[in-house]
Amino acid sequence: MDQKARLKVVMTPPEGKGPIRSDILLRQLLSSEEPIAIRLEAASKLVELSELQAVHALLTILNHDTEPRLVMHVISLLARKKIYSAVMPLIDIVVCSGRSQIEHQYLDFAHSDIGIRIRIAAIQALGKMGDDRAIVPLMDILGDQSENYRLRLAAAESLGRLGDAQALNPLINIVNDEEEPSQYLKESAVKALGMLGDIRALEPLLDMFESQKGLKNKFNFLKEQIVEAIGRLGFNHSRAQNVLLEALKDEAACVRLSAVESLSEVGDETCVQALKQCLFDTDDDVAIAAAAALFQLGGDLLIREILEYQENLPQFIRQELESYVP
Repeated sequence: MDQKARLKVVMTPPEGKGPIRSDILLRQLLSSEEPIAIRLEAASKLVELSELQAVHALLTILNHDTEPRLVMHVISLLARKKIYSAVMPLIDIVVCSGRSQIEHQYLDFAHSDIGIRIRIAAIQALGKMGDDRAIVPLMDILGDQSENYRLRLAAAESLGRLGDAQALNPLINIVNDEEEPSQYLKESAVKALGMLGDIRALEPLLDMFESQKGLKNKFNFLKEQIVEAIGRLGFNHSRAQNVLLEALKDEAACVRLSAVESLSEVGDETCVQALKQCLFDTDDDVAIAAAAALFQLGGDLLIREILEYQENLPQFIRQELESYVP
């Protein structure tokens, strides 16, 4: 019987019969002699059963199997179902404790391509599961400049997902560290600070934007991330609003766009005049976003006023504004 046919037999109950027994799936999953496609499908089917035996089998794969594709697949399944008994084995993989069999399968697992990919999968899973036990090991990865930058990126984003105040200072330290070589890591740390939603991150972010505002090219995405984070944190904060107004003048359209969108959330009537100027922005997306922001700040009364008194509006912006008027 070919592999495709065997998959059908394993995954699909015969017509008129009850569901396939879990012991068949368990046998398929745990047998290293089975083709990888069958083992992957068996894992996907087992996790839906939510049986203790099935969870035990998935943890067995995590701890003892040496097939990278299967281990990474099981990691994603455990995270999706939030199987909290997997948290410590996942942490072991992240910190390379030597407890999982796959660590011994590859030379220098911690720094090998396979090892980094599996560790990243485990870091991302911990972020999705939201268990506080992951905070300290993730902070250790984040703060270790000898670690691969992709691991540190994943750790920053997972700490943002966890949303714990303990992560605040390590993330701020990354943002403020002038010796940090990875621009991408700073971007991820900024994004994570916005996700944390802790107002204490606002002042460091404002300082960082002001130090970066004259820089171009490779710093544009960093500035964009800072503006987005400020928008999340800066409600009713005058300095945040001033920084966002300054960002409307940035040479990078992506930064201006983020500033417009953030002002729609944290701005007030003092921002209206600046946003009106954005209706004439050279970038169409910025101009359209400005129309939406003005409606959000002033409603249809403000839109009617703009349509009446701004005679030189670009035609597509006039049409955009008219769409907001009943």
